[in-house]
Amino acid sequence: MDTKIVFFDIDGTIYKFTEGMPKDTLNSIIKLKENGHIPVICTGRTKVMIYDDFLAPGFDYIIAGGGTYIEIKNNEEFFYKLDNEEVKHITDSFIANGFSPVIEGRDNLYVEYENKNRTPRGNKIINNYIKNINEKCVEIGSIPLSNISKVSAVFMPGCNMKAMIDEFGDKYNVINHNNDLLELLPKPYNKAKGIEMIINKLNIPWENTYALGDSFNDLEMLTYVKYGICMGNSDKELFKYTKYRTGDFNKGGVTQALKEFGLI
Repeated sequence: MDTKIVFFDIDGTIYKFTEGMPKDTLNSIIKLKENGHIPVICTGRTKVMIYDDFLAPGFDYIIAGGGTYIEIKNNEEFFYKLDNEEVKHITDSFIANGFSPVIEGRDNLYVEYENKNRTPRGNKIINNYIKNINEKCVEIGSIPLSNISKVSAVFMPGCNMKAMIDEFGDKYNVINHNNDLLELLPKPYNKAKGIEMIINKLNIPWENTYALGDSFNDLEMLTYVKYGICMGNSDKELFKYTKYRTGDFNKGGVTQALKEFGLI
């Protein structure tokens, strides 16, 4: 059996909060495993932000935190941790530049429960974290920082993204998620770096690598693998960088791609 490995982004690829995981996506990933191939979650979310709903197909392999964390069959294989003083410095800069910080750890997510300057959209983002992560979503300052791999922040009116890029752009990949969230991911980590580490660990040839994604934080992943596949609902600019395209998240896109490549 010539084992193939398929990397799946979460948000907008296999899952959406408004719709959950499409049944055909769930069944197709299960079938992918039954056929002897390896499905891998490859997400910018840190481990604590990977909810049980995402794991429903039975993912045994996880790349989280944009390549800063790798888990194989419930065993932590790699974890990059930021110094707590550096985390505090980034957090203070986000606040000074008008953002509402989100400190992303392996075990906890640290947020501001209340911020009168956040927009309804910003409050929805934070409230979703609080709802889904429950006791592991804690207020900044309520407990000591532990095992942090990156820091993000919710956009607020008048916030200064340029100042954050100027200060941190040399050491961090600065990723703007639709003017909702600004993410600082420590270099050289990204999804492609995580993929490189896991295929080397598993001795999977690069020629057997596939990935599905829908946004610009998937760009390195989609261009690193042999077969990078854009979802139909992707940011249209992303289509310029990939050869392959499938249907929308909720219109059988995952199933279509896996069938077209003979994986199911």
